[in-house]
Amino acid sequence: MKARHIFIGLFMLLSAALQAQYVNVLQDADNYIRIKNKCQYLEDPGNNLSFDEVKGMSFKEIPNKDVPNFGITSSTIWIKLHVQNQSDVDELILEVSQPILDELELFDSTESGLRVLRAGEYFKFDDRYYDDPNYLFPVQIAPQEGKDLYLKIRSKENLQVPILVGSRQSILEINKRRDIFSGLYLGIMLVMLLYNAFIFFSTRDKSYAYYVLYLFCVILTQSSIQGYSFQYLWPNWPALARYNSFIFPVLVGISGMQFMRVFLDVRHHVKFFDKVFIITSIAYVIGAGLAFIGYYDISFYAIEVTAIIVSASMMISAVRIARQGYRPATWFAIAWSVFLIGIGIYVMKDMGILPYTPLTYYMMPIGSAIEVMLLSFALADRINILKKEKEASQAEALRVSLENEQIIREQNVNLERKVKERTLELEETNEELVVTLNHLKETQAQLVEAEKMASLGQLTAGIAHEINNPINFVSANVEPLRLDIQDILEVVQRYEDVAKSEEGDKEAKLKEVLAFKEQLDYNYIQTEIKQLLKGIAEGAERTAEIVKGLKTFSRLDESDLKPADINEGIQSTLVILRNSIPDHVELVTDYGELPMVECFPGKVNQVFMNILNNALQAMQPRKEGHKDQLKVKTTADDLYVYVSIADTGPGMPDSVRSRIFEPFYTTKEVGEGTGLGLSIVFKIVETHGGKIQVNTELGKGTEFLVTLPIVAQINAED
Repeated sequence: MKARHIFIGLFMLLSAALQAQYVNVLQDADNYIRIKNKCQYLEDPGNNLSFDEVKGMSFKEIPNKDVPNFGITSSTIWIKLHVQNQSDVDELILEVSQPILDELELFDSTESGLRVLRAGEYFKFDDRYYDDPNYLFPVQIAPQEGKDLYLKIRSKENLQVPILVGSRQSILEINKRRDIFSGLYLGIMLVMLLYNAFIFFSTRDKSYAYYVLYLFCVILTQSSIQGYSFQYLWPNWPALARYNSFIFPVLVGISGMQFMRVFLDVRHHVKFFDKVFIITSIAYVIGAGLAFIGYYDISFYAIEVTAIIVSASMMISAVRIARQGYRPATWFAIAWSVFLIGIGIYVMKDMGILPYTPLTYYMMPIGSAIEVMLLSFALADRINILKKEKEASQAEALRVSLENEQIIREQNVNLERKVKERTLELEETNEELVVTLNHLKETQAQLVEAEKMASLGQLTAGIAHEINNPINFVSANVEPLRLDIQDILEVVQRYEDVAKSEEGDKEAKLKEVLAFKEQLDYNYIQTEIKQLLKGIAEGAERTAEIVKGLKTFSRLDESDLKPADINEGIQSTLVILRNSIPDHVELVTDYGELPMVECFPGKVNQVFMNILNNALQAMQPRKEGHKDQLKVKTTADDLYVYVSIADTGPGMPDSVRSRIFEPFYTTKEVGEGTGLGLSIVFKIVETHGGKIQVNTELGKGTEFLVTLPIVAQINAED
């Protein structure tokens, strides 16, 4: 019996000792306690356990570390801790000093029942119990009493859980000290950002632009890690808060590499870094993208591995450039080393290698601030280097300028002597050129006159042929008309004789008249007279049309600008050329609605005459039954009128097309053309401020596109 009592007593003592191992005692209201390894945990891989289920399960001992650290895990972590309140206050605060956690739930058993308090980046910031970037939960524990508290935590990032318990005054006081430090850091960073932005707007140096962008990304990243971005910038956007740990580090890496490329002229000094920049930028984007599709752990590791590669590459490149004698690279290497040391200490703190202290927690922003200041010194030093290089360049330029000035003075003496000699020679040559120029002008005038006479001869022949047809038609109808009128007059005369005869003879003579009319076929004569008069009228109208077309084409007032109907000018030209259109050529016209164009109408008609005549001459019969087409189309917009003259002739090679507007250039046989037609066309179009374009292809024809301004833009020199 004694042995049994002894065994029970030993068991109770052992249980009390084990229980005491996980008791956290708050001694007074002026202090707080940091929960290190005096708590237990339970891992829920399925994320489906309820509090009632967890409460009855066995918890594991947390490893002996300064801060409970569970690494990157997709499981839900339950933490159980016992707090013994030996202070004189019953309102305590439990703080989890890790702003980047996604979901936290505190389960607190009270007299009124179970109280569940929720917080995290999955909820709006305004829903928190205290306006603080860390997670603060109010807890009621009566003095000299203890209580078990349960924390349920989930996070996509490294799940490190620094827990503090203390009075409201002590917790808020420590957070106030954190805010002061963070404010100093962010103040330094903002001052450096504004300072370098001011220098950028003063110098327009791209290095400062990328440095300002890099600073902006670093500020966002650090403020997000400490929870201030969520608190002040996007408190109502939990989605952005959840993913800022994946977005902002990527932006820091890419902007930092781009700043280095420009600042150290990496492309010139270390070419391989450009390839590293492209590859790692893609890896960064892919790593961040994985987080958005749910692969948080893979995304976290991908970004970390990429960051290690980027950091190593930037350090190696900076050292290599520094060895080449480029002084800003030395500053960059020192600044980057300080930043990497800060990151290394911060990461080793997360991994549990170094203790969790305020120094290790803030080592990354400290290193970042020192790096920023050193890089600002590097940028300033670079400006000094560029200034010295510019002064040296200016001094060298001045020296070269003085040497050139001396050489020029010596050469001027020789040049003056040679100029006098050449002046005499040029005066003699100038007299000869004046004589030659006058001769050329006379020759040119004769050639232009010859071209005009050739065109006039062709025009006269066409007009003569055109007028001859209707005149012959009129002449051929005159004689039959005279005979028909004579027969009618004879019938009329016989009717008059009947009217003058005696009453007894009238009936007999009237029968004779009717017999005579029947003999003459009086009805046919009337029909024939109508047809003959119609033919004569058509001949006269045709002659009038030709005369009108000739008048429209010639425009004796061509020396004056006046509004003209381009469609009417083209039609008058086609009337004159109608006789020149071969039987195998089909004429197709498509006239658009055109405004009146201010121009020299006679000269513009000459443009259409030369182009149409060349097109007709180009479309020679190639084989029996072959048909060609000459298409004339006009269109207009608000400023210009466009005339397209296209043929289905043989087209032109590029060697011919490039020279068709040269004076005296022709592809015709000797004596058949002067080569001035298209040169005159080009000059007329240019005089009006227009353009002429030639589209041609061998075997498919040629198109001339003439563009004329609606309001004349006459070149005064022309």
